[in-house]
Amino acid sequence: MELTALALRSAAQKLRPYFQAHLVVVLTDQPLRNILHKPDLTGRMLQWAIELSEYGIEFQPRLSMKGQVMADFVLEYSRRPIQCKEPDEQEWWTLRVDGASRSSGSGVGLLLQSPTGEHLEQSIRLGFPASNNEAEYEAILSGLDLALALSVSKLHVYSDSQLVVRHVQKEYEAKDERMTRYLVKVRDTLQQFSEWTVEKIGRTENGCVDALAGIAASLLIKEVILLPIHVQANPFIAEASTCNTIEAKRTDNQEWTNDIIGYLRIGTLPEDPKQAHKIRVQAARFTLIGGHLYKRSFTGPYLRCLNHSEALYVLAELHEGVCGNHSGGQSLAHRAHSQGYYWPTMKKDAAAYVKKCDKCQRYATIPHMPLETLKPISGPWPFAQWGMDIVGPLPTAPAQKKFMLVATDYFNKWVEAETYASIKDKDVTKFVWKNIICRFGIPQTIIADNGPQFDSITFWNFCSELNIRNSYSTPRYPQCNGQAEATNKTLITALKKRLEQAKGKWVEELPGVLWAYRTTPGRLTGNTPFALAYGMDAIIPTEIGLPTIRTEAGTHDDANEELGRNLDWVDEVRETASIRMADYQQRASAHYNRKVRPRSFKNGTLVLRKVFENTTEIGVGKFQANWEGPYIVSKASESGACHLQKLDRTPLLRPWNVSNLKQYYQ
Repeated sequence: MELTALALRSAAQKLRPYFQAHLVVVLTDQPLRNILHKPDLTGRMLQWAIELSEYGIEFQPRLSMKGQVMADFVLEYSRRPIQCKEPDEQEWWTLRVDGASRSSGSGVGLLLQSPTGEHLEQSIRLGFPASNNEAEYEAILSGLDLALALSVSKLHVYSDSQLVVRHVQKEYEAKDERMTRYLVKVRDTLQQFSEWTVEKIGRTENGCVDALAGIAASLLIKEVILLPIHVQANPFIAEASTCNTIEAKRTDNQEWTNDIIGYLRIGTLPEDPKQAHKIRVQAARFTLIGGHLYKRSFTGPYLRCLNHSEALYVLAELHEGVCGNHSGGQSLAHRAHSQGYYWPTMKKDAAAYVKKCDKCQRYATIPHMPLETLKPISGPWPFAQWGMDIVGPLPTAPAQKKFMLVATDYFNKWVEAETYASIKDKDVTKFVWKNIICRFGIPQTIIADNGPQFDSITFWNFCSELNIRNSYSTPRYPQCNGQAEATNKTLITALKKRLEQAKGKWVEELPGVLWAYRTTPGRLTGNTPFALAYGMDAIIPTEIGLPTIRTEAGTHDDANEELGRNLDWVDEVRETASIRMADYQQRASAHYNRKVRPRSFKNGTLVLRKVFENTTEIGVGKFQANWEGPYIVSKASESGACHLQKLDRTPLLRPWNVSNLKQYYQ
């Protein structure tokens, strides 16, 4: 039996193109088909069975051979005497040649056509420098050598080089020594043909060989290569079809195992030839044991093949059953495989099942990568746009003060701050009037968070009367008011370094910290906030202890003139600072956005929201879920803010940033 299988395998290897192109019928009186499909095959027989499964082989019993069959076979394949044609009856061959010389090299293109219409194309790269005329001569000589190798006696030669054709036709004389040697070589080679002609044709009629010569001249190759050229029937950007695509769901009676089981049991195949070939190839790795389909595994025992419903049952048990641990998609697929199960889409189905698991979504880790691109904010002119925030509670100071209200100008980074025991909306209103409006004029915009002190009717009415626009950041996303947060960090750091054991003296140290902040040059603008605000730098105590030219000039008559010049140049200084700030913000955005993984939602998308301190369940401790919901996105803006509503269509009070949301799958 092994010898019979080996003979069939050897025949398939030697006649591989015929086995791949046709259905092969094997007539044998031995149960070769049953042997090759046995589940307990091992060694060489298993390897041969897998190799033979690639071809369409049908096994039939061999009957007694009739004499007439042998006679017909001998008559059909008997060798007939070959009638040799006389030399004078041979027809003409056609040779088209062209040469190309470029800066990248030189090449030759040939097209030899037989009398019956067969074409033979060649593209030859010249490994030596050659002029255009020399390349044309090389093309003719290469074509003549090819024709002589095929025993051609009558040949028409066509070239688009007028010089070469006129040389051969003796209408032009070859004056150059190298051209003369080429001409002699061509004429000597043509004498080896019984009849020949050389004619000139137009470049448009010689387009095929011109392209072959161009390819050889352009490719930097040093050895023979095979360059297949494929034909693409349709463009990659196909026109949209007007019909609707309907995706039919797989039912239990249309499972992937049905065709393989039918082929293994009774040998039935689908009507589609491609599908039938696919089933024959696949069936070599499968077998039937006890009425169930099993797949031969490369790493262990047989794997039981499951249909769609059985696969869902296995995934549910392994993922969230008694022995489940809510593992990831790849781990779940590996576990199902190691338990002895198989279906064609194991990894895809496992990943989709984990992706839609409600508990896995609610207890998923919170990503720390940025999910929204950085959008820099800058003021159009000094004191036009302010960012406000509340810092505290801080260590209790005299008069029970433990809060600090801070305002920062977005253009020159000027800071105003006041301390309070408690901050209410009337305190914020008084602060804006005293520290901003009365000193620097009415601003255009005030940016703040969603604190009740800023989002109150009293503060709203105050701003609307003065035509001040209120802008609020989304909850739990302080980056929206990043300027105020950066200022708070700088002030707290400076206060920490000034205070020692007496932390309650921070109120007394605050004016000195503000003065130091206003007189320190910033990397963003290159100037001090004081200079951008008043046109000159402030005089600090160091200049009093050790006088400089500026402090000494203050006693002379030209001091006022110097101050006037500084005020005349303040617009230029501010413009330079604005340009520098825009450049810095652009570079910072480019660096930050390299790490961003953009996330966006469409209207109607189900999302989960991060769980924060005010939304945690009481008594759960470490077992608190990381996400809550789901909610419905009712409106999504380009800035990254999303308006949400509950499943009963009740809208939430404020929008939320996409960094605090994730999509919910069900």
